[in-house]
Amino acid sequence: MARAELSADPGAHPVRRAPFADNPAVGARGLRTQQRILDAALKVFAEQGYDRATLDRIAQVAGCSRVSIYQYFSGKDDVFRQLAGQVARQLRSSMEALDPLTPDGAGLAALRAWITRYAAIRSRYEPVFRAFDAAAATDEVLVGGAVSTSERNAEFFQARLSPTGLPARLLEPMVPMLMAGVNRALDLGSSLRAAEPDVYPGERVEQGLAAVVHRTLFGLLPAVNVAAADGPPIPSLRLGPELVAIFDQVGVLEAEAQRADRRALAQLLDVGDDVVVRRGYEGARVEDVVAAAGVSRGAFYRYFDNIESFVRVIAVRGVRAVSEVVAEPPDVADRASLRRWLRRYDEVHSAKGPMIRVWVEAVGEPFRGDHAAVFDWGRRRMARLLAGRSFGDADLDGLLLLAMVEAFGSEPRSAAEVDAAVRMVERGFLGSDPTSNVTVTEPGEKNR
Repeated sequence: MARAELSADPGAHPVRRAPFADNPAVGARGLRTQQRILDAALKVFAEQGYDRATLDRIAQVAGCSRVSIYQYFSGKDDVFRQLAGQVARQLRSSMEALDPLTPDGAGLAALRAWITRYAAIRSRYEPVFRAFDAAAATDEVLVGGAVSTSERNAEFFQARLSPTGLPARLLEPMVPMLMAGVNRALDLGSSLRAAEPDVYPGERVEQGLAAVVHRTLFGLLPAVNVAAADGPPIPSLRLGPELVAIFDQVGVLEAEAQRADRRALAQLLDVGDDVVVRRGYEGARVEDVVAAAGVSRGAFYRYFDNIESFVRVIAVRGVRAVSEVVAEPPDVADRASLRRWLRRYDEVHSAKGPMIRVWVEAVGEPFRGDHAAVFDWGRRRMARLLAGRSFGDADLDGLLLLAMVEAFGSEPRSAAEVDAAVRMVERGFLGSDPTSNVTVTEPGEKNR
């Protein structure tokens, strides 16, 4: 669940850190060494994620010593910031190359070219995108840089945009959410491509994504932004038996926790989110859990074999909570129903999102391949919402809708942002283009 844009580059002008040299300037040889360390870090973050990656492992892959790393970087967080900065520079350059976004074929082509460039950057730096949230959890500098970079790129995107017919109060919150949705769609496409490479080639995902964004901005234009399915039928993916067993275990434990004589279990489950998110996958300890729950170690081991099994249960609880909302898209996609559903999704996902990020870290081998099956399950639920429309590839667009909804739910949203998200679904996915600008606000809700 990485942010749409990454932090501003703190290492655009690299220097050698004191006290390793009297002259801090880095020459050609030093630049090559620094880049070799960054390339090695990319591999290590891909292998182990952010929390489990170590400077020792990075040094080993780079073929250098820890001392060599400290010449250029203050620690693992600094290494990650430098990588994130490289990504930010490349994304900024790609945005600056964006052609005018118009309601014709040229505008669609401009979107497609930008998305293709974005996808290439994302592919090169995929470990950075995947590990960003884990790194940002303890690095305020990284978060601040990401926010400023996102805002700047959204402003540039909107400056290239021809009039859309949307009021400013909808368009302004819509553009950042669209950009975040593009990032998430490329992420989901990459995960599903690993499972079904012939079904989810980059070209198919990028073409569908460009059409969705163009429809969202300019409405349904059959001669411009509508295309028939371009690729083989999309198969259903199934969870493996090991992960199914964890989902079943969660159901059993949640039911048992309702019993009056299982208060210890209920307390363990209640504190799980806070402890695991605060400590991280690698940092959580049995001692932390039992202290927060106010129970004994014996009570913990009555229900869980070890801290790893506890973390997996807590993480999958988060996935289940979000999945329950994903499974409930409105039967009738009128504006009020869409708004209630999106508001409910935002409430659940913004609360459980940190645990889902832990799930990405915690559910490792032999469960890694099940990520695609979980995403495909969500894709199929979204495709049901689109089944009645008369255009395009509803099966692929189900994946893109899932991505846009996940990006929307990544943080608590204001009433205006919910309204913008409703219009994104209406225009980009359902092909409806209502002219009413009336805001549908739930009773007791305020525009925050």
